[in-house]
Amino acid sequence: TQFVREMNETHRDKARVLIDTVRRKGDDASSEMIHFLCELDHRFSEHLGLM
Repeated sequence: TQFVREMNETHRDKARVLIDTVRRKGDDASSEMIHFLCELDHRFSEHLGLM
C-alpha cells in the first residue's frame, strides 16, 4: 500500500542521513558505528560484510 511505501522511504531517508553524518565525522566515527552495529545485530553485520 501507499502507507507502507511511504514508511519504508522514511526509514531509508533516516538511515541515509545517519550514515552520511557519521561518514562526515571521519574514520573514527565510522569505525565506532560499525563496531556498534556488529554488537547490536551480528547477522545483519555479517550480511553487510562488516565482520
